[in-house]
Formats: sequence, C-alpha cells, structure tokens
Amino acid sequence: MYIDILFKWFNIILIMTAKKLYRKFWENGYVVIPNFLTKKEINKIFFQLNDIINQSLQGQTEKILKLNNIDQKYLYLKKKDPKLKSHFYDLTRCCDSFITLAGSKKLLKYAKLFSNSKTIFVEGWQVRADHRSERLNLPEHQELNQLSKDVFTCWIPLVDVEKKSGGLYFRPKTHKLGHVKYKNANLSATAAGKKRTKILKKFFNQPELKKFKSIDAKLKAGDAVMFHTFLFHGTHPNLSNRIRWSYITRYNSIKNNPYLKDKHAPFRIPYNTDYNLI
Repeated sequence: MYIDILFKWFNIILIMTAKKLYRKFWENGYVVIPNFLTKKEINKIFFQLNDIINQSLQGQTEKILKLNNIDQKYLYLKKKDPKLKSHFYDLTRCCDSFITLAGSKKLLKYAKLFSNSKTIFVEGWQVRADHRSERLNLPEHQELNQLSKDVFTCWIPLVDVEKKSGGLYFRPKTHKLGHVKYKNANLSATAAGKKRTKILKKFFNQPELKKFKSIDAKLKAGDAVMFHTFLFHGTHPNLSNRIRWSYITRYNSIKNNPYLKDKHAPFRIPYNTDYNLI
C-alpha cells in the first residue's frame, strides 16, 4: 500500500516536471539540459573517434601512430590528406555510439514531449569538429530544408565551451516569429555565408524586433540544448587551439510533413517554401 502511494506520487511529480519543461520549451524556443551525457558516455564517443581515425592513419610513420590526441590526429590528416580526412568525417555518421545516442530513450523522451507525439523521425546525427582554420562556422539561420515544419535539434558539446572556443548562440523566443523571410533566406547558412550576418543584424535592429537579443549558450561538455526549427541560431568561430567537438541530431515531427500528404512533394521541404503555409 505504502509503495503504491509512493509510486503514484512519483508519477505525478514526473508529469508536473514534463509539463513545466514543455511550457518552458515553447515559451523560449529551447531548453538546456545540464549533464545530459556522462563522462563515461563522452569517453566512449572519443574512443570510437580515435578508433576510426587510426584506421585512416595506418601506414603512417611510427611517430604519427604514437599520437594519442584526437585533435592532433585530425589536424594532421586534414593537412596531409584532406580527402582522407573527409572520408573519416563522413564515416563518423555511421559510428554506432552516435546512432545509439540519437535513438536513445532519454533523447527521444524530450523530442516526443516537445512534439507532443508518440512517433518521430530521427535523422541528421553527426559530429562537428570546429577548429581555428574552420571556415564553416554558421551565421544565424533557422533550421530549414528538413522533413517537417517542426524540427527539434539537439546540440551537445563534447568538450567544455569557452569564450575563446566559441559555441552556439541563439535569440530566445524568435521561434514565435514563425518562418521569417529576408534577403537570401532561401539559401542554406553555409551558402549564405557572412553576408547573412549583416542582413540579420539590420533585420533585428528594427524597433519592433530589438527585444530579441542574441545570447551565448553557456555549456560544459555533456550539456545538451534542444531548440525549435524557427529559433534563430548560429555558431561562433573557434579561436582556441583546441577542436570544438560537438554532436548534433534532429528530430522531425510526423505532423506537418508534406512528403506524407502530397505525392509531388520532395523528400525535404525546399528552402524557398513558405513554412508558415504548411
């Protein structure tokens, strides 16, 4: 009897916590989940990254094979054989630890909570290795060209994020603006490049939009951020001497998915589509 009462109250607390988290997400467009990954889980990811890159380094000199720093190995491969480095990077998407994490109960729990759905599409898991000479730091953008109107992106740094190493930034509550049209909005963030930064700076300087201030996500290794499709976000350049390793995966709602309803619809929603009409 006593155990039944405890179990009942425990479930009530879980429901109340879930409702609070749900409201917080839809109010701000994101939530931060501290200590989402344990050190053991992070170490496993780096163990597998080392395991993969060591395959690419086979046949190199004994000195290179003795390197035990994943940063040094990655940058060495980037310098000596960029194509092979790309092959390593491409295959990290197939790494079992990333696939397992993307489909883990604890990540799916949040994605399904925020999407208010029991079924969700999981895709786009990847590792990012942002370094000092990286040119693909993303300017502000909304997460378009996805499977559905509502997408919940999870970003997890695998190393501590400091001011010098850069990291994720976003504008809280901008998801409430819906799909925003502006100059070159129909391009990916990578294709738009630095020009978009000036365009959006001017856009958010409008009197009615000045309240949407940009903030940096203050995160430690293993902390997670989950944010909505329409939340404006980007990444700062890494000015440190360490690689900023991070993990990304996306959860697409099964609702508002054009591909399921229109036989002529492409698999992904094109950038030039008005998401507000979906």
